[in-house]
Amino acid sequence: MSTRHSTSKSRRGSAALSMVLLALSVVLVVAMTRYLGHTGHQSPAAPPRATLSALPQNVKPPFDPGAGAPLPQHRVVAYYAVPDAAATGPAYQLSDAMLARLRSQADQYQALDPAHPVVAGIDLVVSVPDRDPGPAGTYSHRVDRATVDRYVEFCRANGLVLFLDLNFGWSDPLTELNAFRDYLRLPFVHVAVDPEWMFPRHNGVPGTNLSNVRAADLNPLIQAVAAMPQEFQVPRKMFIIHQYRADGDGLSNPFDPGAALIADKRNLVDDDRVDVVVHVDSVGGWAGDIQVKTQQYNDWVAQGMQQYHNFRYGGFKIFYQLESKNRLMTPQEVMALQPPPMVITYGN
Repeated sequence: MSTRHSTSKSRRGSAALSMVLLALSVVLVVAMTRYLGHTGHQSPAAPPRATLSALPQNVKPPFDPGAGAPLPQHRVVAYYAVPDAAATGPAYQLSDAMLARLRSQADQYQALDPAHPVVAGIDLVVSVPDRDPGPAGTYSHRVDRATVDRYVEFCRANGLVLFLDLNFGWSDPLTELNAFRDYLRLPFVHVAVDPEWMFPRHNGVPGTNLSNVRAADLNPLIQAVAAMPQEFQVPRKMFIIHQYRADGDGLSNPFDPGAALIADKRNLVDDDRVDVVVHVDSVGGWAGDIQVKTQQYNDWVAQGMQQYHNFRYGGFKIFYQLESKNRLMTPQEVMALQPPPMVITYGN
């Protein structure tokens, strides 16, 4: 037999074997298809290649400063104090008794408005005004860090918010704020300012002269605090402006300290990255004081919100000892203010 004939015969045999194998494969596929159809099982379809490539891989959700922010979902009830100064407020010393009293006070507001769970807190003066210039010539001094640390740890351990209250004197406002910047990295630490003790033009002495401030004095502080949540990746912060006397808007001389505390409230910056609270801080203690403070809240908070649209929350302060000379406003009376205050503080 020639080699060519042998090779041709071998190829014909291989082709025949291939045909047989192909036929068997078809039979097996048909049989399996019928089996799966009979039993109700279906082979899972592979997703299109484009779908697989479009699936996100370890995508981090965008930062939301509203997540965990106290306002507007919650109400805050806080005790005020200068450390170790009993006359200033009930949080002047840290104790279990003070904490129990604070929680009891907060519970009264919680019962009146269950839709806004109450967060208890402390409003701590850390930049204290002075009648004398002191070594730095600022008519103020800072609470020592060891004391501030104790309050921070107390609030952390007990689930309280903490306001660092800045009173300034002659200090540069941003310098004073930045002195406490490390604490503001914490999610439960917020800011309060008291323009009553603030003399940015060095034209008076705290406790001796009346102060008059301008929106331009407060706006850098508001915007600095507004930037902190994104920078520190913490919830949106509260910024309290204590108001002790009237607005200057509409007055013939809005810069007269005897007539107004904030010359141009209409010019406060509107920044939705921070929750600005205008907080009525006047002191009663005589017959008719409740009516006066109610009118102040209407004038300084309710009307201001409607006219200026640059702050969204009201606050209110009660003085346990000073105002008991007449009688204390009840939580029901405080909550009857319109809009109901979202930050309520108690001093002595």
